[in-house]
Amino acid sequence: MSEGSLALRQAFEAKVRANRDRLVTLCADLVRIGSENPPGDTGALSEAIARLFAACPATEIKRIVARPPVENLVVRIAGGAPGRRLVFNGHLDTFPIGDAARWAVPPLGGTVADGRIYGRGAGDMKAGLAASILAAQLLAERRKDWCGEIVLTLVGDEETGGLWGSQHLLAEVSEAKGDAMLSGDAGAPQVVRIGEKGQIWVEVVAEGKANHGAHVHLGINAIEKLMAALDGLLDLRRLPCPIPDDVRQVILAARPVSEVVSGAGESETLQNVTVNIGRFEGGSAVNIIPDRAKALADIRFPPGLTLAEIRGAIATRLDGMPGIAWRVLSGCEATVTDPAHEIVRLTAKNAAAITSGNVVVNMRVGFSDARFYRLADIPSVVCGPTPHNMGGADEYVTIDDLFAVFYVHAMTGFDFLCEEPS
Repeated sequence: MSEGSLALRQAFEAKVRANRDRLVTLCADLVRIGSENPPGDTGALSEAIARLFAACPATEIKRIVARPPVENLVVRIAGGAPGRRLVFNGHLDTFPIGDAARWAVPPLGGTVADGRIYGRGAGDMKAGLAASILAAQLLAERRKDWCGEIVLTLVGDEETGGLWGSQHLLAEVSEAKGDAMLSGDAGAPQVVRIGEKGQIWVEVVAEGKANHGAHVHLGINAIEKLMAALDGLLDLRRLPCPIPDDVRQVILAARPVSEVVSGAGESETLQNVTVNIGRFEGGSAVNIIPDRAKALADIRFPPGLTLAEIRGAIATRLDGMPGIAWRVLSGCEATVTDPAHEIVRLTAKNAAAITSGNVVVNMRVGFSDARFYRLADIPSVVCGPTPHNMGGADEYVTIDDLFAVFYVHAMTGFDFLCEEPS
C-alpha cells in the first residue's frame, strides 16, 4: 500500500473508531422496530433503514416485496470510480418474542445497560445490520477514496428459508450479486465463517392398522414401523465423509478458538453427518394401536458429500420398508468459500486487528443466507457478533462485539474496494 493510500486508510479507521456511540444508538433503534417472523412483516424496518440512506451521495434505494408482508431492501452506493462490487447481506426478520412475561426487559425496548443491548433480534441480527448499515454510510461519506460499489441486500425471510429474500434477490435483482459478500449474521468476531454444511429435511410417514391395544394380533403398530425407519435415518451418522483436505485442516486448526464460543464438540459436528429427529407424531390413545405416525428429521452433511448421495443413502435404508413413505421437504448442498480467497484474508486480518486475539477461519454449523451467495459462485464470509439468549428471553449482544463486527465490516469494505484483485 502506498503512503497516500495508507494515510487514507488511517483516516478512515479513525472515523470508524469515532462512531462507537452512533453505532450503539443505531443498533438500539433497530431493535425497537419489531420484525418477528412469523408473520415476517419487515416493512417498517425496511422503511426506517431506507430513510437512513436517503441523503447519502450516489445512492440508489429499492424496496422490493416478493410476497407480502415480506419486504426486502437493496441499497446501492457508487464509489469514486468503476471497480468491484462488495455486497453486505443481512436479514431483517427475527425470531418471535415468545412469552413477554419471561423477559426482564421490554422485548422491543432496545435497552442499553452494563455494556449490552437487549431485545429480540439484538444478536440475530440487528447488531449485524447496524454494523453493515453504518459501515456503508461511512464509506459513502468517503466514496472518492475507493472504487466500485457497495450494495446492501437486507432481506425479509431468512428465518423461514430465504425463498422470498436472498433467493429472490439473487434471481431477480442483478445488483444483488457481487464480487464478494460479507454478512454480519450471528457468530463471533474472532471466528470468520467461510462455509456451511449441507442440509436436507425429510418427512417420514408410517401406515399401520388400528385396533384395540390389547388385541395386538389384529393390528399393525405404525409407531413401531416409524421407529424402525428412524433407526435407518440415524444410521446415516456412520457415513464416511470425504471432506476436502483444505476444509478439514481449517476445521481442525480452528478448534481451540472456535469451540470456546460454539461449544465443545463443534469440530466433530462439522466433520460428520448429523441427524436430528425434530418432530414425532402418532397415536390417539394409550389403548389404541396407532394406524399412522409421522416424523420430521433435520440431516446435515459436510462438504465432500452431496444432496444426491444423502438422498440415495436414505433411499437405501427406507425404500422397500413395508408401510413407510418419505419425502424431502427442502435441501441445500454444502457450500465453502476458498480459505485462501481475498475476502477471507481481509476479513480475518481486520477481525484480528480489532479483537487483539487469535482469529480463526472455520465452517459454520448452522446455515445462513451466505449459502445462496456461494451457490451463485460469489465468495462469501460471515463475521457477526456472539448471540446471547438467541430465540429466548432477554436476548442481548455486547457492545464490544457490536463494535468489533462494525469495525470488521467497515475496514474490510474499505480494503476490498481499494485493493487490486488478487
